[in-house]
Amino acid sequence: MDAIGPPQADPSPGISRKALLLAFENAGFWRPLFALAADLGIFGLGIALVVLENALGWKLLGSALITAGIVRLFLIGHDACHGSFFKSPLLNDIFGRVAFLPSMTAFSLWDVGHNVAHHGFNNLKGRDQVWAPFSKEEFDALPMWRRALERIYRSGLGWGLYYFVELWWKKLYFATKRQIGASRPKYHWDSALVTAAMALWIALVVLAAVDSGQSVWLLLTLGVFLPFATWNAVMGFVVFVHHTHPSIAWFQKRHDWQRYRAYLTSTAHVKLPFGIDRLLHNIMEHNAHHLNPRIPMYSLRRAQRMLEEKFQDQYRTYRMNWRLYAECVRSCKLYDFATHSWLDFRGQVTSRVPLVGAP
Repeated sequence: MDAIGPPQADPSPGISRKALLLAFENAGFWRPLFALAADLGIFGLGIALVVLENALGWKLLGSALITAGIVRLFLIGHDACHGSFFKSPLLNDIFGRVAFLPSMTAFSLWDVGHNVAHHGFNNLKGRDQVWAPFSKEEFDALPMWRRALERIYRSGLGWGLYYFVELWWKKLYFATKRQIGASRPKYHWDSALVTAAMALWIALVVLAAVDSGQSVWLLLTLGVFLPFATWNAVMGFVVFVHHTHPSIAWFQKRHDWQRYRAYLTSTAHVKLPFGIDRLLHNIMEHNAHHLNPRIPMYSLRRAQRMLEEKFQDQYRTYRMNWRLYAECVRSCKLYDFATHSWLDFRGQVTSRVPLVGAP
């Protein structure tokens, strides 16, 4: 297991990390087009196996391929929304929306919640809302049902429910002005677009089931509902481990957030077992991505390697295993923003976060 500890002072303060990463901004045309076509093929093959094959084993494989296609297509849409997938902004806008359809992600709403709020203010309570922890006082003031829901979210298995309710339903699908602070026609049009795509997807599966005399509910479960639920779980897990750890800080005051360089210190490079991270379009190379979101997915691994070589000990890197994950889940329930400590639900300190000021 790779050690994880507090970032140290910048050994080369005269060198701009972001400037070094400019060389990796190499969005193109043919390479992203091939990646998009390949992932659409995975998604389409999965649907074909579910609706055309009779053996349950083939259907289950198809369901897994649909899930993989949703995840990988979403990550393409994520890059396109950053403007880092295709070189052309128009192609990013068009094909980013196409790639987001299977995950029912509204392109313009994702831009507001992810590009503006999360990347602009990651781990700043009140601005970044992705897995933002409650303080003990905030938690105790919640109604009983909401406290119970928070316990489920942070149980170690509640990632899918969290992402579906707190992010997708509230902020990424017909989001209200109360939830995101603004209302624009494009938010409603993009939400309508993904709704139409999901309706078409469901209709095609139902028609295939009726035409072939198969169980409509079996095909809908394996061809739509299970992959969509699993997609939510995958995404909820990924964003949890990127910004939640006993040594990762959250902030309430913007001055402190800037002073302690949270854009750098409050995210981690997490290596997943069995090389799973390589299947996720390199999104786990998260430090390089946060420092320069314009780096396309196919260059992130090299960019991350360069950062870790030139700025040793500044980036939290660890290899995930079950013991480490269990410790993370056990420790990271609530947060004391005054003392920068993680707490359990009783308010007992589980981990004190070491903070390092700007050089």
